[in-house]
Amino acid sequence: MRIAYIIYPDVIISNRSNGIRSQAVTWANILTKYGHQIDFVNNWGDYDWKKYDVIHMFGRGDWVESVGTRMANINPNLVLSPIIDPPLHYNYPKNFILKYLNRMSKHLTKAPDFERRKRYIPYKRVLTRSDCESEFLIKAYYVPHEIISKVPLSYSLNCNASPLFEKEKFCLHISSIFMPHKTVLRLIEAAKKYNFKLVLAGNKGDELAYAPIKEAVASASNINVLGFISEEEKENLYSRAKVFALPSIVEGVGIVALDAALYGCEIVLSNIRGPKEYYNHQCFEVDPLDVDAIGKSIVAALDSPKSFQPALSEYVRANYSPNVIGEKLVQVYSSL
Repeated sequence: MRIAYIIYPDVIISNRSNGIRSQAVTWANILTKYGHQIDFVNNWGDYDWKKYDVIHMFGRGDWVESVGTRMANINPNLVLSPIIDPPLHYNYPKNFILKYLNRMSKHLTKAPDFERRKRYIPYKRVLTRSDCESEFLIKAYYVPHEIISKVPLSYSLNCNASPLFEKEKFCLHISSIFMPHKTVLRLIEAAKKYNFKLVLAGNKGDELAYAPIKEAVASASNINVLGFISEEEKENLYSRAKVFALPSIVEGVGIVALDAALYGCEIVLSNIRGPKEYYNHQCFEVDPLDVDAIGKSIVAALDSPKSFQPALSEYVRANYSPNVIGEKLVQVYSSL
């Protein structure tokens, strides 16, 4: 198949660190190994849209409707990955849907069901990464359930090493650590209060963004901030760490945690619904707003003789390998 990938315009700001771009590139690499041709669409290029078997768009915004509607008149084989992370309060539903829709309808001039559904009309398939995301699109955006197909994300393509289960007693966290929704400040507070070794790696942001983390760590000898690391360093940390913690308040999947699980880490994860679907109840689920819950779970994961590993690593390898996910993508594309 010949497939075009189109991504939302704002990606030019965050470039390689953008999660939506990362998902598209990973899927393109998987499909290329299957023998399919993937063209990354450049706004300065010229394309014969009729020659594509599939045109797959990634991201959200007004362009989804405008570009999709015009493109459907040329080539109807359109697929969309909106990649929407449901807000934290959606994960604790009590009357959420009604309140959410009432609030959103104030900003719409027409009936909210029509306005939100219209955005997805041009697409034959809308791909989601979890049941939670599927439900959110159906209930909050009125996307017809019959055009939704769930295609989970795979673990990273470079994760090929055999997992190690002789682990060092520390907790690892990798993310854009300056971003508030990653709740790194609570993780730091938990490490200080419960006295476990914490290693933080990833983008620290600029000096202003990093300042709160620097102040929170202060002189704590049990917390090590590495900043940006190479892929080789990342794999080394996955192999050594006993625990990987990702207590985000908003998270679609959290590939770093999935990679860590593959390498044999115990996973401490927010109890929000999307990410935890990937672990088959084989992880420590925590309230991301509760420092004590985070700290106690990490200590339990570090100290407890009861382990979710190696069963978790085997589960991840069996269900989220690039080959497995590639087959699901091809099935969706072939069904258009």
